[in-house]
Amino acid sequence: MINRKSYIKNCFAVGVVMLLARPVWAQADGAGGAEATTTTVTSFLDVVIQGIGYIGPVILLLSIAMAYLVIEHFWTIRTSTMNNEAEIRETRDLIENRKFRECVKAVSDSRSMFGDVLTIGLRHGRHGFEAMQEAVEERANAWRSRLFRKVELLNIIGNISPLLGLLGTVTGMIQAFGQMQATQGAYGPEELAGGISLALVSTFLGLIVAIFALFFFGICRNRVDSMTVAAQAAVIDTLEYFRPSPQSVVPGTGSAKRETAGADA
Repeated sequence: MINRKSYIKNCFAVGVVMLLARPVWAQADGAGGAEATTTTVTSFLDVVIQGIGYIGPVILLLSIAMAYLVIEHFWTIRTSTMNNEAEIRETRDLIENRKFRECVKAVSDSRSMFGDVLTIGLRHGRHGFEAMQEAVEERANAWRSRLFRKVELLNIIGNISPLLGLLGTVTGMIQAFGQMQATQGAYGPEELAGGISLALVSTFLGLIVAIFALFFFGICRNRVDSMTVAAQAAVIDTLEYFRPSPQSVVPGTGSAKRETAGADA
């Protein structure tokens, strides 16, 4: 059975020895670690900054263009600029109240897709209801094509960025191995590893830009598709006010009469 008092005395003695030996260990660590302190630890950000090269500015410009396209898309492609519910209700109220002049003026002054497409449809009213529908469809397709072409730029950036990054990486590795050959073996493995690390920065930057560009390309493409379809559907529903009524026989006369109030308007 271990004596409790002797156990406490031994622990106290060990603690005193460790406290007294601490300065000695610190001096030993300082002497032995002098060589280690000369080694500079490079952060990841420093590696990226050093490895930008001449391809880095090009990828940076692509990232700025990507950011501009995304911001411009979300600023211009909105419900208020494509399919404004308040504008649709106001237009239908004017038609129901047979205020056709006010309706034409209101949609002509509108800058939304709904107002522009409906204006083109009303301009073809003199050619019949089918001509109005065809004009609306063509104008809506023109809107859709124009917006898709702008969104397609994000897809182009997403495909070009990794290729530019790969070009920078290949160029950097060619330079690293060229220096190794020029020094005839004096180019150490650690220097070769550092050169390859810097060369891979271009691929890293290109992949980052490509990931974000393709991500927002999918989102923007879906937004364009959904909003253009909704605006076109709202215009087609509004045009139903102008659909000619079927022929009806006037009682007592036996003659056919077509109600074309909406179409004539």
